[in-house]
Amino acid sequence: MDPELREALDRLAADLRGEIRSSEDRIQASAVETRRHFDVVAESLRADIRGLAEGLVLSGESSDRRFADQAERRIGLEGRVLSLEVRVTTLERDRKPPRRRRRP
Repeated sequence: MDPELREALDRLAADLRGEIRSSEDRIQASAVETRRHFDVVAESLRADIRGLAEGLVLSGESSDRRFADQAERRIGLEGRVLSLEVRVTTLERDRKPPRRRRRP
């Protein structure tokens, strides 16, 4: 092989190896940057999910309290309705029959 050609091929091979190393370094740097960005995004998502979970727990507790309050009110109203029914029944039973009107 011609020495000039050999020298040109060796330079070309060295240049290619340098480009490959440079590309590998850029890919590695990009991977590190991507990983760091992913970690930041993942932590943000974790915080958001944690906040949502806490909100759901608080909402559930609030709903449970409201349901309990409504149940107590319903029981109280049922008692009042029963008392009124007893009172109306007693009044109806004890009511005197209406007087007959005299006809003129």
